[in-house]
Amino acid sequence: MPPSSAATTPASVRQWRLSTRLVRGVIGVVIGCLAIVVLLTGAFTKFEITERLDDSLQEVAERLQFAVLVLNQQGSGHDVAHLSNIMPTSLAYQITDAQGHVLLRSSNAPESGFVTPPQAGFFMQHRFRVYVTPAAQPDRFIMVGEPRVHRAQATHHAILIAVLPILGAIPCIWLLVVWIVRRSLRPLVRLQGEIRERGGGNLNPVPQLDLPVELSTIQAAVNLLLERLHKALAAERAFAGNAAHELRNPIAALLAQAQMLRGQLARQASTATLPLPVNTMAKIAPATLPADALSPAGTGTGTGTGTGTGTGTGTGTGTGTGTGTGVMPQTALSASEKAEQTAVEDATYRLDAMISQIQRLSRIVEKLLQLSRAVAGTGFRRDKFDLLPVLHVMADELDRPQNSNNPRLMLETGCCTHLSVRGDMDATGILLRNVLENALRHSPPDSPVRVSLALADSPMGKDIISRTQAQGATGSCLATLRQQPEMANAVILTVENASPALPDATLSKLTDPFVRGGSQAEGSGLGLAIARTIARHMNVPMQLASPIPGQKDGFMVQLIFPQDAA
Repeated sequence: MPPSSAATTPASVRQWRLSTRLVRGVIGVVIGCLAIVVLLTGAFTKFEITERLDDSLQEVAERLQFAVLVLNQQGSGHDVAHLSNIMPTSLAYQITDAQGHVLLRSSNAPESGFVTPPQAGFFMQHRFRVYVTPAAQPDRFIMVGEPRVHRAQATHHAILIAVLPILGAIPCIWLLVVWIVRRSLRPLVRLQGEIRERGGGNLNPVPQLDLPVELSTIQAAVNLLLERLHKALAAERAFAGNAAHELRNPIAALLAQAQMLRGQLARQASTATLPLPVNTMAKIAPATLPADALSPAGTGTGTGTGTGTGTGTGTGTGTGTGTGTGVMPQTALSASEKAEQTAVEDATYRLDAMISQIQRLSRIVEKLLQLSRAVAGTGFRRDKFDLLPVLHVMADELDRPQNSNNPRLMLETGCCTHLSVRGDMDATGILLRNVLENALRHSPPDSPVRVSLALADSPMGKDIISRTQAQGATGSCLATLRQQPEMANAVILTVENASPALPDATLSKLTDPFVRGGSQAEGSGLGLAIARTIARHMNVPMQLASPIPGQKDGFMVQLIFPQDAA
């Protein structure tokens, strides 16, 4: 699908995890609620601390009532009470008259009155929180001030003590939420694993799992879908098998009849052009033969004896000359025979064309059946087999030159005597056949096709990887080797043939059905599509490159088979 399409491709969809989204959502809500709780707790704590500290100022003012009595007995004056352990955060007090003159104060209180003129109540000043109350004696006021630094410290400490446990609980809450979410999603993970195991070779229903009601409906829907898919694939397999039988037999019979008719025409043509025997020509009257079948006039001599009856008896000899006709072998054809021969030659040409098209139709039907079975993906086994014999059998079957000393397929296997891989041997044979056929068909007739087979960790394999990595043409295969450690000892199969370099747009679509690379060679455009489909089902990375890495032209197909080390 082109990038301009409205449909969103899977590569452009942003990936996300349900567990991560749930954890983030729950933690976000919890933290938001805790933030609200912290703010309310801080405000409530501040209010309570302010109330408690104001109550303490009132208590201190009541206790200073005795100081007013003592001051009246001693007489008014400007006295300073010096107490030990006076700190900047300690309470300060003043006793003033009605005009605000300070009669008695603590050493940490200012010389002027806190509030002038004195009024009962609480006042917030620059340095002190002041409480003013009238004394029991008339015209006397008691003022008690608390340093605002002390009040702020006490408030902050109280808020911190109230809020700190809530803040400390956030990591614990996060861990609990993560654990609960993952525990709750375990049934979904099991269902995901069961569904992931389903494929072309495994359409069994998902077994009963300990799933919640919300996931049980999904399981039932998946099982229903698998059942329908199994029936559809079974019908497709049946159609493919029936089509293979119903199409191959008529095509084979039609080809046999055409070849037999071709043979009869060939025999008829050879018989019509042979010269007739001399004894057969002698039996034909000259008048019935064509003029050009008679020999020209000729002369001859001869001797003879004769007897006669007369008045006397006697003998004699004589000589004479004469003319005659003679029959020679046939050297030319009549007009009717020429017309018949032309008709036979025309019918032979048409039969040759018919036989060629029937053979092409047979190959296309075979490719279509292979593509149908490959797309269905059914019947692929995961057996252990040796890749080298399969490659040699395909090479011997496809490359049978008249001169065995000059084969087109050049196999390079290095020091490998056997390469055990895991997969479907028959499907691998079809894959290799289509790749090799494509290379042989679309390369010049006398050019070789280079087929190399090596382990990824061998010197030959490392050389192949370095060449392709330098060009950057087989990025996906190299990415597979990097991302999957189990592919480190994989088997790399490379097929290279001579051809003009293909544009990137054509190369990207070359594995689609009925897409050709512009070559004039005969083909159906299905070989690489079949190979790509089989490789995908066998988990075999396949990459195309044109030109060949390190060259200016050519075409390369690279396959990476996971090796079975067991």
